[in-house]
Formats: sequence, structure tokens, C-alpha cells
Amino acid sequence: MAAKNYGELYNILGWGEPYFTVNRDGHLCVKTHGHETKPGQEIDVVSVAEAAKEKGVQFPMILRFPDVLRHRLDSLHVAFDNAIKHTGYTAPYQGVYPVKVNQNRAIINDFVSFGHRHSYGLEAGSKPELLIAMSYLTKAKPGAFLVCNGYKDAEYVALALSARAMGLNVIIVLEMEEELDIIIEQSSKLGVEPVLGVRAKLLTKIPGHFGSTAGKHGKFGLLADKIYEVAKKLKDLNKLHWLKLLHFHIGSMIPTTDIVSSAAREASGIYCTLVKQYGAEMTTLDCGGGLGVDYDGTRSGSSDMSVAYGLEEYASSIVQAVRLTCEYNGGVPHPVLCTESGRAMVSHHSMIILEALSAIPEPKDDETPEQLHSKIQRLSSNPPPPRALMATDLQKHATDIQKHGVELYKLAKKLSKRIAGDANTIYNYHMNLSIFSLVPDFWGIKHLFPMMPASRLNEKPTQMGTLIDITCDSDGKIDKFIGNAETLPLHPLDPESGGYYVAVLLSGAYQEALSCKHNLFGGPSIVRVENSTSGGIDGGGGGFDIATADRGPTTEEIISTVGYDVKEDIRGVIEQRAREKGVWEKVGVLVQAGLTSMPYLVEYKVPRTA
Repeated sequence: MAAKNYGELYNILGWGEPYFTVNRDGHLCVKTHGHETKPGQEIDVVSVAEAAKEKGVQFPMILRFPDVLRHRLDSLHVAFDNAIKHTGYTAPYQGVYPVKVNQNRAIINDFVSFGHRHSYGLEAGSKPELLIAMSYLTKAKPGAFLVCNGYKDAEYVALALSARAMGLNVIIVLEMEEELDIIIEQSSKLGVEPVLGVRAKLLTKIPGHFGSTAGKHGKFGLLADKIYEVAKKLKDLNKLHWLKLLHFHIGSMIPTTDIVSSAAREASGIYCTLVKQYGAEMTTLDCGGGLGVDYDGTRSGSSDMSVAYGLEEYASSIVQAVRLTCEYNGGVPHPVLCTESGRAMVSHHSMIILEALSAIPEPKDDETPEQLHSKIQRLSSNPPPPRALMATDLQKHATDIQKHGVELYKLAKKLSKRIAGDANTIYNYHMNLSIFSLVPDFWGIKHLFPMMPASRLNEKPTQMGTLIDITCDSDGKIDKFIGNAETLPLHPLDPESGGYYVAVLLSGAYQEALSCKHNLFGGPSIVRVENSTSGGIDGGGGGFDIATADRGPTTEEIISTVGYDVKEDIRGVIEQRAREKGVWEKVGVLVQAGLTSMPYLVEYKVPRTA
């Protein structure tokens, strides 16, 4: 009789398809080639973590699977190629990866290498990102786009023009009207003609957190009338031939294809107007980012954590909308389609492995469910009284409503937790983790990632847990999970069974870029895992090789980032005092060990439970 697979408790079949599964040993596994992964080729995550540990890699660690990245990139191009073929669209798809999503050197190199046959390019939003793109696109297929977004000064523009002089296919996208004057000046100064794009501020919006900076009040871009003024100005200067690309971005995590289609129709309408009415020799429509990831696995599109489509539906929505709009506008030639898909490309190929340190029962609240419910009823029946219709008074009223709502939310959360605690004891699992360094999006915007144990998934998890980090901060706690859950099913810790690891999945986008040094905890170790072509390490499934294993920043490296000369300010001062007290022989060894290791806990022994 086959062992029970408890991976379904974490909805792995929802968010995990086609890359994640559970093997017969109850271990989380990665199918690096998606549905094309052959039986026995799955890579066992626990085996990888243990092999990395044997190589001296400290926890926490990020495991990267570049073959998954390649599969995501190829799948995106297949989706667009099929949509183009089946609809009679006459121009190709040529995408770019936005560097900001994860700037790690290996990832940028992978995109350029894996994307070479697709003429895949890069998008930069700052001068540092532009310099990275300039360097790595020298290895790309000629013609790959280098899209320059973001606010620009003369130095940024000059760098972009110099990249064009190097033979790179650079497109400078106007975010504001005044940037055009900077470009004209720098072009004249350097003797390099630019290729320009302009960012459209669309009226199409998306709901939720990610749509808060979209629409006509958005942070970036120009409304249609202003775009036409730019075209007229270029025409008057005999420089309209510079304008080749229209760009839009309505926000990350577009929830449905209806919104994808609406935005593409609106933008392609502006594109057609530029061609038909202003005579612009346009070539490219850049549909920006927004291709989402179904983090909760519901495919509902009903929250910031879900999208109701896959790569095929996304590509088809864009291709159809643009094709129909071009035909409606008198047969405007179909533009080359570009997207700046970052989140959907890198999320799946990276996971964070957290090491459990201890599990402690959480004390029950003194207030009964009935008392908490009564408090909620009283607060609900006493909303803040309205104020006069003056701007300042309305602002105060909005603040009052916000405070009232926060109090209601806190009480409701407390009640929910108390009821759950009455049914099951809630355990606080202390993890070798800084939430601020490893999952800053959870702390900052309450973004949820799929999480599950990496092992013992053939055993029923009998404890409901929250995850506590080791920072000295009350916000260092994960107590909300996908599926609107406030706890995660976990197993009792057993020192005899070895390490107990929790995997944070779909975490390849933004977390490293947004990481902070709260409590002077730094980033994790990074392990690059590749399918073995010649045996490799036996992982209880497919063989694998640890291509690289880079330990995270040491304590010395982190301290030096906040203004200290570690040799003089830290080690030297400690040594002087310790020698004065005659204890340097003991202290020196400990100081050296502390400075040269990661700041996370090392070789912590899981306590035995009674």
C-alpha cells in the first residue's frame, strides 16, 4: 500500500504545477523541466540541502534551479509563438527581463544565455542596472532590446546613448516630457541618434495593492494627449523618426485576462493614432510587466496572491487585442510585441530553505471567544462620528475610520486565533531566519508565499504552527499563509530525525533586492543546483550537481556596510581591552569565529521535548 502524500495540505497541486511534487520518501522535489521531466529525474530538495550543508554552507539558504528558469523562458516564447501563429499576427515577439526583479549576476547571465536564440534582452530602470545591461548584452544576440525606463538625468541618457554607439539596440523610454530636452541635448553633444519610446499612462487599472499607482494618477508615464504633444514636437524638430516604441505598465500581478486585453487595446489604440495621424514610424509595442504568479494556487484572480490564467492565455490575450485594434484602425502594420515579465520568469526557480530551531506551545489568551465577540459587536456599533465637510476635517475622519478599522481587525484576528487555539494548540516554530532579510515582502505588504515542510510529507503533520524569526522585533513573525490560514501544518521536531526544513516557494522575485539588514542579519547562502548529466549526487531521484555554493555575507562584511572599519573599530578595540585583561587568547578565537561566519545561528541543537 502506497504511503499517504500530505503535500495536498499545502495545495502543491495548485501553485506547484508543473515544477514541484512529493516523492515516495515524503520529500519535496523539483521537476526542472516541468511536464517534460521524466520519472526519476526529480531533484530531492532535502538531499540538496544536506549536500550543501556538507560543503560548509550555512542556513538559511536559497536553492536555485536554473533549468526551471530556462523552462519558464522557453514556455513564454512558445506561448507567444503559438498565439502569433494561430491568429495570423505578422510581427514577432521579443521580450526583455527587468533587472530590478532580481539583479543577481548568475540570473542576468542565465537570461542572456538561455534567451540568446530568442533575441531576449534586458530592461534597466537606473544607472547601475543600465551598466549591468550594457555589459551582459554584449553577449546577447544582436538586436536584443535594451529598454531604458525610469527617471533620467543627463548622465543616464549619455550612458544609454553610449550603449547605442557600442552597437546595442537601446531604446530610451520617456517617462516625463522634460526628458526629451535632455535627450536632444545629449544626442547633439555625443553625436549619437537615439531610438525613443514613450510610456503611456493608461486609464485601465487593476484592483488591489498592485494597482494603487496605475491610472491617470499613476507615478509614471504620459496621458495620451501628452504623448501626441511629444510626437508633434519631434515632428516639428524633424526628429519623429526617433520615435519607435510605445510602452505601458498597469501594475504587477494583473489578475485576469480581461484586464490584460483591455490594457493592450487601449495602448494599441494610442499606437495606431501615432502611426495614422502623426506619421510616426513605430515598430514596437512594449506591454510592460504584470504577468502574474498564482501564489495561492487557486487560479481565481480574486486577490493580490492569485491570477486566473497561465502563460498561454496571457500571450493570446495580448496578441488578439493588438491584432484586432490594428485591423480596426485601417490595417496598421502589427508591431513587434515586447513584454517585461520578471516575476513570472524568476519566481519558480528559487526557494528559501529555513531551518527549524525549536517549537514552543503558544499560551492561550485570557479572554474567552464570547468576550472577544462582545468587544467586536460593541466596536462595530460605535463607528467614528462624521465631521464637517472641510478638507482637514475629512482627513481626520478618514484617520478615525482607519484606526477604528484597525482595532476591529486586531480583535477579529485575536478571536480567530483563540478559536483555532481552542481546537488545536498553536506552536511557535523558531526558525533560523530574518523575515526582513529573506521575505521582506511579507513584512512590507503582507505578500504570501507557499510554504511547506521539505520532508516527512508521508507523515501526517499534527501541529499547527506559526514561524518566528530570530530578530529582536515583534514584526519578525509569519502568522498568515495561503488559503487564508493563520497557521501552517507542521511536524513535531525530532532531533533523531535530523534537520527539519521549511521551504518558502516561488520566492525568486524581489526578495533579495528588497532585503534589509535589520539587527545586522544579512542575506542567505545561495546554492545553484543543476541536473547532472553524468550521475552527480544521488538525491533519491534525479542526480544533481551543486554548481556553486556561496555562503551568505559574514558578520564582518555586514558590519562594514554600516560605516565601521572592522579591523580598527571592532577587532582592534576588543583586542586592546582583552589583552589588558589577559584574556585575548580566549577572546580572540571567539571574535575571529564570530566575524568570519554568517550572523545566523550555527549548529544549533534542536531541544528534546519532554
